[in-house]
Amino acid sequence: MLTPALHAARRAELSKRVGAPILLMGNGRRSRNLPMSPLPFRQDSTFLYFTGCTRPDAAMLLVDGAATLYLPEPPEDDALWHGYVQTLEYMGAEVGIETVRPQRDLEADTAKIGPVCTIAVPDLAQTQRASRIIGSELSFGTENGDDTLIDAIIQMRRTLSQEELDEMRATAKVTEAAHRAAMAATQPGAHERDVAAAFESVVARAGLTTAYPSIVTVRGEVLHNFRYVNTLESGQLMLLDGGAEAPSGYATDVTRTWPVSGHFTPRQEAAYAAVLESQRQGIDLVRPGIRYREVHLRASLVLARFLADEGLIRCSPENAVESGAHALFFPHGVGHLIGLDVHDLENFGDRAAYPPSRERSPQFGTGYLRLDLDLEPGMVVTVEPGFYVVPAILEDATLRDRFAAQVDFEAALDWAGFGGIRIEDDVAVTTGDPEVLTGAIPKAIDALLPCIGCG
Repeated sequence: MLTPALHAARRAELSKRVGAPILLMGNGRRSRNLPMSPLPFRQDSTFLYFTGCTRPDAAMLLVDGAATLYLPEPPEDDALWHGYVQTLEYMGAEVGIETVRPQRDLEADTAKIGPVCTIAVPDLAQTQRASRIIGSELSFGTENGDDTLIDAIIQMRRTLSQEELDEMRATAKVTEAAHRAAMAATQPGAHERDVAAAFESVVARAGLTTAYPSIVTVRGEVLHNFRYVNTLESGQLMLLDGGAEAPSGYATDVTRTWPVSGHFTPRQEAAYAAVLESQRQGIDLVRPGIRYREVHLRASLVLARFLADEGLIRCSPENAVESGAHALFFPHGVGHLIGLDVHDLENFGDRAAYPPSRERSPQFGTGYLRLDLDLEPGMVVTVEPGFYVVPAILEDATLRDRFAAQVDFEAALDWAGFGGIRIEDDVAVTTGDPEVLTGAIPKAIDALLPCIGCG
């Protein structure tokens, strides 16, 4: 359980690592259209990590390990519209912070303590406020703030405690139920919206939210396809990439692919079995000391053997992976960190995911690998290989010229309309065998097929 004592211990450790006053901003509310109609609120993950505070427009000063929480005072007529109004002191006590002050005092209080370290947050107004306080530009995702503070946050958040893993395990159970509901809602004549609704209603009924917009599509070759526009037809593959997020912020990220009709065609089954074996071998490498790039390369080699067996490549599997030819059918990296964010810490760029001595590969496909760390116990990563038939890739003149000797493009185009297959799980690095946090969600063929259309 994530307790106020745990958050206090995190703050003490952060203060010790940075050795200077720290200002952390939370996110504010943003209007959907009218000022009184806000978008769903999500707290900044770093602010949540160190405070547990889910209230909008909050901030915290951390000086010598002592925290002061800043919150907006409720309007005088707030009780009329929203019921009982809690005091600032009560709100602070909820998260174990005794000193609470009105948000309007933040600038004056900060000026009294001198220079502070801070970081940008997703909320533009809050980031601009922090920029004015420190007197230098901040921009979320680019000009992120103080380097020492950022490095401390990365080091602390990159490995998860047992309490955090328990949050993800509990959330994974909801994600499992949601995927099973989506499978049961799948049948010819249904719509992508039906499947999406079945998935997301389970998440909502559990009191959780989705960790990201769910991908629910029979056009699985479109990697980030957030539109639900297609009626399901027999012979198609349904790809669902979706995960629940706990109130504490911890996410799950799971992809499953299954046949709309409840039965694979021979070509679909061969491809699915290859992706499943690719994932299995990748997951088996998720162990301490293993370079994550090796997980990607192992998964890629398994897929390249399938490409060779199907006559889609003319070269050896090893040559395909070395040259990047396999990436015409597997054009993304095999996964990423996951925790408080579905792509955890990626707002800090490659700084959180690549050591200083390593850079992204310039190679097509491998250049999209989001993580290249040596794995440590407590890290949680996704492993999500895929096979896709993407016309925009197969018809690209530059790629056709580059890989003319290695890829049989005519044979590949015979697969047009196939779609895509991706299988993804969240995997915790332990001191021994990897723990697949989302492993209860059916993916073996004999476990998967009975779940389809059975609701």
